[in-house]
Formats: sequence, C-alpha cells, structure tokens
Amino acid sequence: MKLNIFKQKVKKQLWFLNKKEKNQLNEVLEKVTESSDGKSFNRPIAFSNQFLKEYVFREKVVSSTQLFTLLIGILITYIVLLGLFLFGFLTSLSSVQYFIKPEVELSTTTVILTLIGSILLLIVSLYLIKIVTAYFTKKLLEYKHNKAL
Repeated sequence: MKLNIFKQKVKKQLWFLNKKEKNQLNEVLEKVTESSDGKSFNRPIAFSNQFLKEYVFREKVVSSTQLFTLLIGILITYIVLLGLFLFGFLTSLSSVQYFIKPEVELSTTTVILTLIGSILLLIVSLYLIKIVTAYFTKKLLEYKHNKAL
C-alpha cells in the first residue's frame, strides 16, 4: 500500500481525535515513514489500534456501570440534539410556508429573522452532533480497550 493511501486511511479511521492527538498522530506517522521499510503500511487498522493503545487511551479500570451511564448519556444527548435539529427544520419550513401561503399577519422582518434563526439552529445542531459523536466514539473505544483490565 502506498504511503499516502496509508496515511489517508489511518486519519479516516481516527477521525474522532482532538487537535492535540491529531498532531501527535502526524508526528508518529512521520517517524514511522522515516524509519520503516514499507511492511507496516499494509495494515492501517492495526496501526490505528496500536496508536490508540499507546498514545491516546490510558490504562483505566472500567466497569459495566460506566458503560451503562455512557449509553444513557448517548441516548439523552442524541434525543436533545435531534430535537433541536427537528425544531429548526420545522421552524424553517413554517417560515417558508408563510411566504408561499400567508394565513396570519406577521411582519416580513419577523419571518426572515425566524428563518435565519432556524437555519442557524440547524447548522449548530449538526455541528454539535458531530462533536458529540466524536466524544462518545472515543469513550466507547476507550471502554473497549480497557475492559480487559
């Protein structure tokens, strides 16, 4: 496997890392590319798992109650964020419907501000969903790597 494809697959596999960890990943990839003969470039998933074990996840004792609270946290957080997304989506649809078929008297500025606010709510909720997904993915992988301890 070529070096660029290997780096791309590793970075795609580790999309949930924060900036500090991504910088550390880039440093490790540079060290591996300088000192390697090319045999380690055939297994990007194994390299990703090894990087997580060595540099990201600390050895912690985890219990099933932590997993249960993590899953409950995922459920509640996604319910709230999807609710925000749907609220913004429905609000934008109602604003557009007012322009097509007005049934009540509202000022145009109110409707435009409502439309802008709902679009901003859509964008913010999607951004928060991405951040929360990365956080919970990292926590679940940390639990997976440390459950043997």
